[in-house]
Amino acid sequence: MEALLRAFWGMIPVSAIALPYALLGWPLLAARRRRRLPARYASATAGVDSAAVLVAFLVLCLVTMPVGGSGQSTLDLVPGADITAAFGDDGSLWQVIGNVLLLCPLGALLPLRLRGLRTLLRIALVALLASVLVEGTQYLIHTGRVTSTDDVLLNTAGATLGGALSRRVWRSLDPPPPPPVVIPTQQRRTVCETPTLTMRVPRSVWDARYAAIAHPDRQ
Repeated sequence: MEALLRAFWGMIPVSAIALPYALLGWPLLAARRRRRLPARYASATAGVDSAAVLVAFLVLCLVTMPVGGSGQSTLDLVPGADITAAFGDDGSLWQVIGNVLLLCPLGALLPLRLRGLRTLLRIALVALLASVLVEGTQYLIHTGRVTSTDDVLLNTAGATLGGALSRRVWRSLDPPPPPPVVIPTQQRRTVCETPTLTMRVPRSVWDARYAAIAHPDRQ
């Protein structure tokens, strides 16, 4: 634990500087979104976005920070070698735990905002790709770290674990559905009606017709 703190002591001031910016950006982003979204939804999404950006920034600083006095990076492509050594007498179990927790917060936060990552398989694939890029960058910039296959596997497992822990609330921050549109019932109306002609027939005409029907022999 002491060796881990000595190696990454620089993350303490970096975190102390970055945290106030994230806390300040949260209400500002929420206020901007309240113009077109409900207040509760705007505040929640702004908090998740601020936390994700903060975690991504700290991870970037952590993986690019030089450690040790050597400027050369070491490449270890044997799967399971670092994990086995970590459980040995001279190994550091904290290194294994740190690699698992490195991408765990991002694996939990990103599916809340990105619908394309709402399966554990997709989270694992994205974490695997991101971890490979991180390890390759560490090896190329010579930060004195060990580029290991086990680090890639542990980072991927940590991101998948984070996604599994937040799986029940993935849809909690989906935008609210739009209000239903009420279409008035259409009433059938007659555009043009045929005029009706009414004629008054004199009584004498009706009497003559009745007499002709009742007494045809008199005609």
